[in-house]
Amino acid sequence: MPHTRAHSRRTVILAAVFIAAVVAAAGALALRVSDNDGVVLVAGTSYTEGVAGTYQRINPLYAPLNDVDADLSALVFAGLVRLGPDGSIVPDLADLPEISEDDRTYTFRLNDGARWHDGQPVTSRDVAFTIRNITDPDYRGDPVLTEGWLGTEVETPDDRTVIVRLRQPSAPFLARSATVGILPEHLLGLLSTADIENAPFNSAPVGSGPYRLESVDSREARLVANERYHLGRPGIERITLRFYPDYATAQRALTEGDVEGLLIRDQVSEDQSSSLEQIKGARIEKLQRSSLVLLYVNATNVMFQDARVRRAFSLALDREELVRRVYPGGATGSSSPVAPGTWAYAEGYDDTAPDVAEARRLLGEAGWTANATSGILSRQGSEFRFTIRVDNDPVRVAVAGEIARQLEQLGVRATVASTTFSVLRRDFLQERRYEAAVATWEQGPDPDPYFGWHSSQMGSAGLNLANFEDAVVDELIAQGRTTTDHEVRLDSYDQLQQVWQELAPGVVIAYPNYVYVYPDWLKNVGGGVLFTGSSRFTDVHQWRR
Repeated sequence: MPHTRAHSRRTVILAAVFIAAVVAAAGALALRVSDNDGVVLVAGTSYTEGVAGTYQRINPLYAPLNDVDADLSALVFAGLVRLGPDGSIVPDLADLPEISEDDRTYTFRLNDGARWHDGQPVTSRDVAFTIRNITDPDYRGDPVLTEGWLGTEVETPDDRTVIVRLRQPSAPFLARSATVGILPEHLLGLLSTADIENAPFNSAPVGSGPYRLESVDSREARLVANERYHLGRPGIERITLRFYPDYATAQRALTEGDVEGLLIRDQVSEDQSSSLEQIKGARIEKLQRSSLVLLYVNATNVMFQDARVRRAFSLALDREELVRRVYPGGATGSSSPVAPGTWAYAEGYDDTAPDVAEARRLLGEAGWTANATSGILSRQGSEFRFTIRVDNDPVRVAVAGEIARQLEQLGVRATVASTTFSVLRRDFLQERRYEAAVATWEQGPDPDPYFGWHSSQMGSAGLNLANFEDAVVDELIAQGRTTTDHEVRLDSYDQLQQVWQELAPGVVIAYPNYVYVYPDWLKNVGGGVLFTGSSRFTDVHQWRR
């Protein structure tokens, strides 16, 4: 499934180096200074976090291909804009752009205080250079990143101004594309795109983000606060990311005190969850992701052509019970295609309470009646039996099994069949040769569902895997993605969520969590929705002891 991709605020801090030296000489262990917001900072504070995996290229153009690279790039680099906790767009290297009346031209003004870690100013040439590399035919990074910039025209009338002209209006452009970290032209400008992919720079990057890389090796990456950071000097002086081969090893290091924090991207078992709760001085956050798990039902299949059947399935499911049984690490049960906690989410149109009586009524209206002996529903002599396809991921297999179990109360019999993801995608989903399937959709930071649900994406070349088609839904999707007017977009997605409950194009089940463990002394660690794992560092400059 597609996935898409994540940024910061404004204060200025004085480093008081002379005072620090004097106090250190006197044997003081901690020096407290205040930033312009009156926040007390502790000099020399450090935080160590374990991560599963190791770095390959600390470069925002390649970061989406490796979780560790994404984490480090989020700390080292900055984009034109960044994401707020609810997916809204906030300033970063630039203020929020001026947008033309035709919604195609974006004018960004760079922050006067934006500097590279080597002290050089960030200029419009750096932005143009980064975009050229993303769209270069030799670029071998994330194709989704390339797609957002293809066909754009970039002008740099002066050092502080960047003008981007899109091929056509695209409201998701800011969240999905303009958040990418900017590269320094003065250090990489003589290299081709192919050379940048494996340049020494990727192990010794110079960015403009909240932290600069001090050292990195096969064991760990050490970072120190960027005192010139344009959104305010970070409150934690040093951050270390320590590399482990897997989450089990990383969690053991956390339990033994070798690291202080850990984001667990794998599904957490009950035993793991219990073990985490025993760690003294730790805070455990269950951070909801923007990816959703859903039951696809093939709308071209005779059993699922009637919207009343699809809605009946959604109404019959007890999502709270499913989450309790399947997700020890937690998940947000939801029937909405827009992630709870994001700016476009409409809670009033998120039906999560099961209503089995209404589900039975709808199935009866659709012509399905229960056999007096077996209780199985049938219509025109055919029993309501179908297969739920799923990949071999044990969590999704468990989700499929729980859906099948809960649908039995309706007189519906579902069989679960698992296979490798590549086979599921190639032989069943892509060719639409399935009745139902459980899969994960990576929605990313913008609510635009065009690729997954617009009728133009039907067929083997598109990602409308349910083969769902509805003129009203098409119009609402088109309206939401082609205007930058926030209120218009909000209204479009509000209506879309309302229509979704009636038509149930797909049965949304839940938005799983990542479990994030960090020391209880660490303050201002943001909540919000995790659009990627590295989203936990969105406001890292505001972390304090």
